[in-house]
Amino acid sequence: MSPNQLHDLVQTLAPDGDTQRGRPPHLAFPDQVLATVLHLHLALAAEPLAVLFGSSRTAMHRTLLKIRRLLKTHDIVIPPATTPPVALTVLHAQVLARSSKASSKIKTTC
Repeated sequence: MSPNQLHDLVQTLAPDGDTQRGRPPHLAFPDQVLATVLHLHLALAAEPLAVLFGSSRTAMHRTLLKIRRLLKTHDIVIPPATTPPVALTVLHAQVLARSSKASSKIKTTC
C-alpha cells in the first residue's frame, strides 16, 4: 500500500472513526489505521503491534476491533500478503528486542 493509498483510506474512515468520546486514544487515528492494515495484511498480532506503536496490548486490541468494524462498514478489504515480506523478519527481531527491554524494566517489590 502506497502512502497515498493509506492517506486516502484514513480520509475515508476518519468521519466515522475519529470521534472523541471518553478518554482520548493513545494512538492518533492515522496510526490506528496503519496498525490495523499491518495486522490484516501481515497477520501481526496485537502484542507485537502494541510494542511497535508504544501502546498496551489491550488498547491495541480495542483499536484493531474498532478499525476492522469501520473497514467492514465501508466494504473495504485489506488482503493478506501472499508471501511475507523480507522486512517482516527484521520487524520481528525489533519487536523481540523492544519487548525484552520492556520486561527487564519490571522490578519486584522484595
